[in-house]
Amino acid sequence: MAQASNQELTDRFIQFYRNYYRDEIGELAQQYPNEKRSLYIDYDDLYQFDADLAEDYRSQPDQLQEYAEEALRLYDLPADVKLGNAHVRLRNLPEHVDIRGIRVHDNHIGKLISVQGIVRKATDVRPKITDSAFECQRCGTMNYIPQQDGEFQEPHECQGCERQGPFRINFDQSEFIDAQKIRVQESPEGLRGGETPQSIDMNVEDDITGEVTPGDHVTAVGVLHIEQMSDGNEKSSLFDIYMDGVAITIEDEEFENMDIDQSDIETIMELSEESDLYERMVGSVAPSIYGYDEEKLAMILQLFSGVTKNLPDGSRIRGDLHMLLIGDPGTGKCVKSDTKVTLADGSERQIKDIVESNLTDPKAVDDGVWDTAALEVPSLQQDGTIKSNPVTKVWKREAPETMYRVTTATGTEVTVTPSHPLYRQDSGQFKPVCAEDLSEGNFIAVPETLPSGNSDSIESSYRKSKSPNGVALSLPDQWTPALSRLVGYIVAEGYVEQRDDNTGYVSITNDDEEVLSDVTRTLNKLGLNHTVREPHQGKLQRK
Repeated sequence: MAQASNQELTDRFIQFYRNYYRDEIGELAQQYPNEKRSLYIDYDDLYQFDADLAEDYRSQPDQLQEYAEEALRLYDLPADVKLGNAHVRLRNLPEHVDIRGIRVHDNHIGKLISVQGIVRKATDVRPKITDSAFECQRCGTMNYIPQQDGEFQEPHECQGCERQGPFRINFDQSEFIDAQKIRVQESPEGLRGGETPQSIDMNVEDDITGEVTPGDHVTAVGVLHIEQMSDGNEKSSLFDIYMDGVAITIEDEEFENMDIDQSDIETIMELSEESDLYERMVGSVAPSIYGYDEEKLAMILQLFSGVTKNLPDGSRIRGDLHMLLIGDPGTGKCVKSDTKVTLADGSERQIKDIVESNLTDPKAVDDGVWDTAALEVPSLQQDGTIKSNPVTKVWKREAPETMYRVTTATGTEVTVTPSHPLYRQDSGQFKPVCAEDLSEGNFIAVPETLPSGNSDSIESSYRKSKSPNGVALSLPDQWTPALSRLVGYIVAEGYVEQRDDNTGYVSITNDDEEVLSDVTRTLNKLGLNHTVREPHQGKLQRK
């Protein structure tokens, strides 16, 4: 906006208050200073009233805030009400600045900016002196020194006797304000895999101290400053950044209210009488994640909290429950990247190809990324059957230092993370066990067959044999267990011979009576003629 005098700017803010915040100022006047000490104004309101004034507030926040607070002190109020130290706090800026994206060349220094993140640290609230009263020990004169951020300022000489002290701080005559430092760290949702979250410190004062605790998701508005770093007594050429806080909004503090009717109450009371109530509650927590019953129960108990106990000796045990879950990051149900996964249609693909093809809009997580998916895979059910279940998410994460190779007696092999669950039967149910807890000789559940979306039909053509003693055959036109078994025996233990006269035979050779008996049964099921030849002299194998 065009250069305006201090009085003109103050008058504009007074008019703005009259148009937009008459009721809020009246409420502040009634509750000042014990219950409320700040007037919160919305950036959109100021922008609608005067766009230039709003932009100037962002680019020259320290100066414009002085005019805004002076206007608040001059606002028409009852004679007995004074808002001498009330604050004006601007919030809801139109855009946010990424903490890791703060750069000098973006001209953010000295400007009002908004950042979002998680509170990672909050110091104790401590009194901060703003106006020091130094009492001269020689003449008793009180010397007042305003204190700014930085080094503590002391008087050089007494304003009364003009001597250089000594001085003593008179705390009763000095002015203090509550002060606190918080650290806001960028949220992990916006990070790429492997990135370390960055943070920024913010100084907050007076009525916005003690409002947040570590873990709160906040939107913080403040003035960005730089401060020269030092190495011992030597100053560095590097500067650190910090913010002087203006307003803090907790984003996830609201809790949803749920209305329940009489039928809900009756259902809850019925459930409370069930003998397996704990098992039911555990089963309702993340049912798609098998196992971890103790961890799930711990979370349920923390949710409901405990009962405060007053002991006979007068001591008191709080009912609050605290829980810490510790585990290796990124080692949930993960397998090696070249592991083949059977899909519901019977096709097999390496898991890395499945995951990569679904990472269209990856979301960051501590050591990797994830994305939504729409797949179906065969899944083991509690009754031992195989059923196709949906896959809704895929994950790509860093592998731990140690992986486990699990090999079954049939030769099936899979390489998994230590905490990858495999299943074994216990008391009629399949229960998970981590790969690192398996021992050689343990039995684990594996499917006998997997569903296949491929056709079982056989693409074959036959012609009539020219041999005068040819045998008429009637073979199935689809794969059957018997036909598959016969082909397996031919591949493993047999051979096919075709003669020049367009005749031929199939021979299966083995010395195992059980194998030969099974071949005979299979041929009979298919209705095929066969003969058994005794072994040649000096041989054991029969044909």
